[in-house]
Amino acid sequence: MIRKCLLAGLILAIGGHAFAEPIRTALTKENRLPRLYESEVGLEFYYYDFEDGEITTFAPYFRYTLLRDFAANMSLPYHQISPDFGSSESGFGDFTLGFEFVAYKDLFGYPWIMPHAEISFDTGDEDKGLGTGNVDYTVGVAIGTTVSRKFHFVADARYLILDDEDNVPSIAGSIVWDLDAKFSLIAELELSRRKQQDDFGFDDDSHPLVFLGGMSYRANRNLHFTLHGGTSKNSDIDSIIRGRVAYRF
Repeated sequence: MIRKCLLAGLILAIGGHAFAEPIRTALTKENRLPRLYESEVGLEFYYYDFEDGEITTFAPYFRYTLLRDFAANMSLPYHQISPDFGSSESGFGDFTLGFEFVAYKDLFGYPWIMPHAEISFDTGDEDKGLGTGNVDYTVGVAIGTTVSRKFHFVADARYLILDDEDNVPSIAGSIVWDLDAKFSLIAELELSRRKQQDDFGFDDDSHPLVFLGGMSYRANRNLHFTLHGGTSKNSDIDSIIRGRVAYRF
């Protein structure tokens, strides 16, 4: 169960001054692509404390803007799974490839609409719980705007298409408050729907709810850090820590 929750969470998992900085939110996507023909490399960190174990993930990623308002991205996570009972496992997970396309933005960069999609290939070892064993797809659209140049609002609806389980719809919202040009505070919420079987074998709808609070810091024009912490309701996850370091060139 712990490994099923990991894979669903990571797939579901991984406004304003457009194109200026890397994404600051964790549960939604901001309209912040690298400039045309520029790249972004980074490392994302995930820690999930479950009722029956813990999972740590390091996910290096790469983003590149191929066309104006269109960027491609890829990631290969490395998982460390430590259940309370049974043997621990570690290794690379499912390789992901995706894109982000800013379909609409106003003259000042907001409001904006950004469809995005991702395909997850079955490169992780399913027997060890490091991968799903299938090719899965995620499609979504993020919408955002900025108020008073300090408050950024993002809503992101996604649909995870699984090969051997019921598909997972989700909706997330983020608020970013710029305290100054370098430091921001973040509050986020995500609600998803999963259909699972209870202890008696009957279908049971669950609605995991994730709460995250965090901050972002821009060290200089190219280097950026984010850190989030939170919890989840209606799931086996007790606590969550997520972080990201990103560099553009």
